[in-house]
Parts: sequence; structure tokens; C-alpha cells
Amino acid sequence: MKKLILPALFLSFYGVAQNDHKGEGFESYTTNTSFFKTPPIRSLLGTEEQLDNQAYADAICKDGKKTNSEGLEDIGIPENNGIDPALQTAPPLYKGKANGTKVSFNGLGGAFPPDPSGAAGPNNYVQGVNTSYRVYYKTGTSNGGAKSLSSLWPGSTSQGDPIIMYDRYAERWFISQFQPSTDEILIAISETSDPLGAYYAYSFTVSLAGSAFPDYPKFGLWHDGYYASFNSSSKNCAIFERDKMLMGDQSAGMVTLNFPSMGYFFRSVAPAYAEGPTEPESTEPFYYVHIQDNSWSGVTTDHVKVLACNVDWTTPSNSSVTVHQSINTDPFNSVFTNSWDDIAQPGTSQKLDAVTGIFMYRVQYRRFDGYNVMMMCTTVDVDNTNRAGVRWFELRDNNDGNWSIYQQGTYSPDSQNSRWMGNIAMDQNGNIGLAYSFVGPNDFAGIRYTGRYKDDPLGQMTVQEQIAVEGLSAQTGGNRYGDYSQMTMDPTNDLTFWFTGEYIGNSGSRKTRIFSFSSWTLLGQDEPEIKNPFFNAYQSTANTLTLVWNSLLDEQVEATMYDMNGKIVLSQKLNGNESQQTFDVPGFAKGVYVIKLKGKNTNLSKKVYLS
Repeated sequence: MKKLILPALFLSFYGVAQNDHKGEGFESYTTNTSFFKTPPIRSLLGTEEQLDNQAYADAICKDGKKTNSEGLEDIGIPENNGIDPALQTAPPLYKGKANGTKVSFNGLGGAFPPDPSGAAGPNNYVQGVNTSYRVYYKTGTSNGGAKSLSSLWPGSTSQGDPIIMYDRYAERWFISQFQPSTDEILIAISETSDPLGAYYAYSFTVSLAGSAFPDYPKFGLWHDGYYASFNSSSKNCAIFERDKMLMGDQSAGMVTLNFPSMGYFFRSVAPAYAEGPTEPESTEPFYYVHIQDNSWSGVTTDHVKVLACNVDWTTPSNSSVTVHQSINTDPFNSVFTNSWDDIAQPGTSQKLDAVTGIFMYRVQYRRFDGYNVMMMCTTVDVDNTNRAGVRWFELRDNNDGNWSIYQQGTYSPDSQNSRWMGNIAMDQNGNIGLAYSFVGPNDFAGIRYTGRYKDDPLGQMTVQEQIAVEGLSAQTGGNRYGDYSQMTMDPTNDLTFWFTGEYIGNSGSRKTRIFSFSSWTLLGQDEPEIKNPFFNAYQSTANTLTLVWNSLLDEQVEATMYDMNGKIVLSQKLNGNESQQTFDVPGFAKGVYVIKLKGKNTNLSKKVYLS
């Protein structure tokens, strides 16, 4: 493998200016309250920590959810005799085919509930639960022992609600958790693409009134920030300064805003999570989406709110979040019971919380040629009997920010079982995977999944339901089943779905599962892979820069690297039929650079962050 030694370069960074103008919803701009660069976390192995289960369950309920006494009324769907009109009644098109599961293994256990989050990278899968995290090889073998979340931030405790993201546009890992005791959000960004290397660990204070804290955090990925939402009545929208955090800049800041007035059950509105080889346009606003049920006070029609958020890091007070669109949906019912005792289990009177009134984490955003997609799902009562199903949506725009519902459906293809805690994603071919928790009169709480192909009938999951893991017993002692599950795409091919969720093991034990499946193997046969030109560049180690490309239309291309002042700092011819080249860059100045890959039929570019 050819290597090139590059000289050190220097970039200028400018301070943040402010003026008196305030964008809609703007609340504050603050810098982080602490910064620490960890040693390589492989040296922290074996420090797993668990909170007392009941202490954790009590802690995260401080702010709580709305109840019927706060403006919710279960009016159901009277216009359709209580039955969800988008309910899928057609049988699967593809029956009796081979199971599509590729890898399936147990993840970490955790508190009550575990709240699993996880993401796939090029070689690893990283999972977080309450209150630890672990790095796995994608075969399922642990790449070292579990570590407490507190090990990343000196002086912190493992208080939970972790979010794991793989930032494929910078090839870095993102790990977060909240600190209710100090009103903090903690974020750690890997120094390189190595999940067991060093991390830049930041703490941000989100001061809220009374006993409130930044509860139930959700994070999204965009070109200009890590966007978050919290279940709080103020400062419930936040953007973290991604460019600086990727470079380990100690001055990285946070903008907080207030979401506009609308119907709420939870206030942690779902942020978009950009995925796929092409990142969002630099001029495109960030999107949040929120479900709106006419059972809620002030909401007259079931619909989806699309919010547009713009951050201005030069003048943060210009940042804003506004209602971008209101999109009517087929009627649905998100209201179950007033006590969160919603979903029945076999063998016990203890019921499980359906976690309704919100789009589940995460909402996938993906770019295609000529249009963009957002995939999202929520839990609904399909027949007014507290039987849960997954209402899912594909929103599209024609690369113009004008979103509409391309298709929607409610997946609950039988008359007895409940499906909830769903996660949905689309692969690069336009195929969809949907995974969820499953329970019924004859089945304990486990995990199942289904899917559809791009050209199948709209609104239908057409692949026969697959079992990822069976539940083994009932949960007793409480209705809190969990607030998170997560599906991400494998960045190496954009065709493999990875999911982590909770199930119940023997004697009511709370287990998590990690598994992957590929759409083209769901039917037991290969689907032709769509080949699109691909180019990426990232800091693979502290002293190396790696360029990766494939499916180019030219035998020879030229890579040109520019600093942010437009100065060329590298020009190198590459063989388009190869796939990778690594450059040694000792002493290279930290900063943001742009690398362009050009040939007769090739014009690709990539922003790279060197720290």
C-alpha cells in the first residue's frame, strides 16, 4: 500500500460573534463546561458498572410523560369503527423463504430498563445500555470487556440513556449519556475511526427549572452539527458544534432552542439521522419530525409536523427552529392507558408500557438521485383494544425541502399479537427493513422483523415475518419495558441492517440482542446490488489519512486536497480500479480539509477532519 508523507499545515479559527438579533426559538449559546481527552479506551477494559435497577427507574421518571389528565383523551378512530385504516391486511408476498438473519448475538444486560442503543461501523458494532457500553467485532465476538459509561468522563457517574452513533461522514464514533444530578449532557467523539482508541470527552450543562433535566435525549447527525432533543418544557432543542468536536477543540459550543408550540406527549422530538454515502447539502436545514394525534389537546387532525432547524455558528443567536410543514396522515390512535399499563403478556397480569406519542429513535434521512427520504415509525393502538402495531412512514422531497408522504402503513398482520418499539431504515437500493418488539398470548416479549422491496405494493411489508430472538418469560415488577431500540445501516455496503433491542430472558431477566440482516437474502437469493460511485476520506490513526473509493467510471483519477483557504496541499494520481490508499501525515495541523476526486467521468468530494 503506497504512502505519502505530507507537510504540516496551519489553519486559523475564529471566535464566535454575537448580535442582538434572535432567531425563532433561540435560547442560548454556551461552550462546554469540561473537556478531557481519554487514553485509548482499550486500556479501560473491565470497568463495567451497573446502577441499582430501581434507583435508575426512579431517576429517569422525574420529568415524566403526559397523562390523560393533562390534555389527552382516547377518542380512538371513530370514523373507522376504531380500526386503523392503514392496517395491513394483505398477506406477505414472499412466504416460506430462508431466514435473512446474518449475525445474531446477545448484547449487554442493564438496568430496568436497559434502553439499548448501537451502531455499526466498518469493522465493529458498538452498543450502549444503562449503564455501560461495549465494542464488538461484527461477528459477535466482544472486542474487549464492557466499560462503564462513567469511564469516558472523569468525575461523572453512569446515569444512562446512552446514544451510540457512527458518524460515517467523518468516520468517527459518538457516545453520549445524560447526568440528571448535574443537568448535563456528556458527549465523547473518537479521535480516529478506531472505536477502542482515544476519545474527546465533552460535558455540556443544560440548566432547566426545578427538578427538570435533559431527559430522554435523542441525537441526529447532519453536516453542521449533532442535533438533539430532550423531554423538557424548555431548552428542548440543542445543537452541538460538530466541526470543533471532531478536532478535539476545547472551545466547542452548544446552541439551545425551544421547539415551537404544538401538541406534545413527549417533547423529545425526533431528529433526523443522515445516513448513506452522500451527506446532506450544505444549504439544507436540519429536520425534526413529530407525530400529532387528534386525541391531544389543541390537535384537530392526525398529522406529522416537520420542523426546520438552522444553526449559525458565526452568530449563534441567529439560529432558529420553526414549523416547516404539517402533513396530514391516515387516522391513527396513539393513546393507550393512563397508567402506562398498556400491552398484555402471557402468564401475568403485569402489562408493559407501549411508549407512544412519539417517533421512535431513530428517524433515518437518506439522499437519492433527485429526491430525499425520511423513514420513521411510531406505536399505535390498531383496534382500540390496546393491541399495539407499528405505524410507519416514508416521507419524500424532490430535493427541494417540500416533504410529502410517499407511503405509510400499520404493521400488525394478525388479530392477537402486539408489535411496538419499532425501528425502520432503507438501504441504498430503496428496500426497507423494520424490526420491533413482539409479544402475544402465546409468546413472551421477543424481537422480530420484516421488510419490503422497492417496487412492492405501497404501504405493505411484503416479507414474511422473521424471528430474531424469542422471549423466554414474562417481565414482572414494573411496566417500564424501555424507551429505545436502534437500527442502523452497515456503512461498508449500505445493504445490511443492524438492530439492537430488548427481550425478556429466563426468570424475567432483561436481555438485549444485536443482529443483522440483509434485504437481498430475505428471500434466500441474491438481489443485484446497485453500484454507485463512492469516495471517502478519514483519519484512520493519529498519523494517517486513508482514502477509499469504489465503482468509479475512470481508470485514473486525481485526488486534490485543499485547506479551508483554498490552498492545494496535496495532489496525487490514483488508480480508479484499486480501492484504497493511506498517507502518512505526522505533524499535520488539525483542521478541516476538502479532498476532491476528479476524472473524465468522476467528480466527487469529501470533507475530512484531522485532529
